[in-house]
Amino acid sequence: MTKPRKPASFRLEEIEVIETPLPPPAIATDAAQLPATVRALPALDPGWRWGGILFAAVGGLVGLASVVWLYDLVREMMARQDWIGWTTIGLLGLAILALLMIILREAAGLARLGRLGRLRHEADAAALEGDKALALDVVSRLKRLYRGRKDLAWGLARLAEHEGDIMDAAELLRLSERTLVAPLDPIARSIVAASAKRVSVVTAVSPGALIDMLFVASENLRMLRRLATLYGARPGTLSLLKLARMVVTHIVLTGGIALGDDVIQQLVGHGLTAKLSARLGEGLFNGALTTRIGLAAIDVCRPLPYIEVQRPRFRELVAEVAGLR
Repeated sequence: MTKPRKPASFRLEEIEVIETPLPPPAIATDAAQLPATVRALPALDPGWRWGGILFAAVGGLVGLASVVWLYDLVREMMARQDWIGWTTIGLLGLAILALLMIILREAAGLARLGRLGRLRHEADAAALEGDKALALDVVSRLKRLYRGRKDLAWGLARLAEHEGDIMDAAELLRLSERTLVAPLDPIARSIVAASAKRVSVVTAVSPGALIDMLFVASENLRMLRRLATLYGARPGTLSLLKLARMVVTHIVLTGGIALGDDVIQQLVGHGLTAKLSARLGEGLFNGALTTRIGLAAIDVCRPLPYIEVQRPRFRELVAEVAGLR
């Protein structure tokens, strides 16, 4: 039997602290070292895209039914009288030709819209990296884009006269912006301001919300088409819808959709905002939203980034739309 140990005393200064480093946590690098629940997870397999198969099958059925219906129509017309049948064939050929031309026009519009985006992206890369070869390629394609435009004839001549003397990529892009793109910016600004003013006035005096929605949508699409045509895109229906989607994406990514009463009050003043009626305030809000969409459309359609020219300011343009400038 051991005797009980007596209490021991010690001094604090006699205590020595020894730090022992902890071993690093083991990281499972092999599949065998992973937990059983993790190893049991199945691999992600996209499998069959049943939605795409459904739409393809339905589209095929609709196309086959259309061909059968047209064949029966032509055969029935030919059975009645020859001239009726040949007239039906002629009209059908004319309709097919018009459809092909519409498809070609839409494809060309999408290609031109994509060309503007590539030009802007490559110009930005050439300016940041100082790539003279890429800058020359961008300027060459920009000149081909605007070749034949009478409003840019002087800028094209001046660019062709001085581009050989510039050795720096950023300076070459700056000259291209000054001579070809900068003259279009005031016109784009006036297009946005005019559309925003029309939206403000019509939504302030219109009798119903449905009319407001239809007019705002049509006016914004009209503004997008005019801006894209100004910068060289000339969009069709599909490319216009794609441009609208790109503009909305740009607004969301840049955080520019936040418009509220506080923004309007900062622009026109608290006193004037308090005196505005509900309809006038709604018209001003819709005009500000149209202005935001227009500025985003300029950013999307502009073939060169803002190098020397100052980007248009939202607050200044909304103040101009409100008649305060």
